[in-house]
Amino acid sequence: MIFIAVGTTLSGCISPGSQINFHHYSQETVSTDEVEKITEEITQLSNEWNQVPITKDIDHLKRIWADDFSFTVHDTGDVSDRKGGFAYFEDDTDTYTSARLTAFKVRVYGKNFAVANGDDHYVGKDKDGKPFSRKGRFTCTWVRQNGKWQVVAGHGTWLK
Repeated sequence: MIFIAVGTTLSGCISPGSQINFHHYSQETVSTDEVEKITEEITQLSNEWNQVPITKDIDHLKRIWADDFSFTVHDTGDVSDRKGGFAYFEDDTDTYTSARLTAFKVRVYGKNFAVANGDDHYVGKDKDGKPFSRKGRFTCTWVRQNGKWQVVAGHGTWLK
């Protein structure tokens, strides 16, 4: 429920006129140390994102979601932008007591391009006080822009 989360194929994710050149990213040589550092950074950012239902730290999302961020919503299949994503968290009436990532993996394709995916698990109570335990799966496409890692696109789905 990293929204709650994010997955995508690269085709169709970039808006017309975008300045991102994925061919450039995939051709960069990345040392083992760089891969480890990038993996740690994206893992930390993802863990903080995963906690937003509890912390309500919308500022964290403002830092890690690119201006042209899009997300395919887990339960409806709708595509949301940054504004819709912020509203999703701000308007959420559920109370969360636990949020954690599992089976999380980062694949680094260059100094400025990575894809992360994994599972998330949320526990809490809905607006009517009914307990819930929700598990989801997501994929996030990360691009380093202006020196900081940001999510440009993603997709999440609930697991039964």
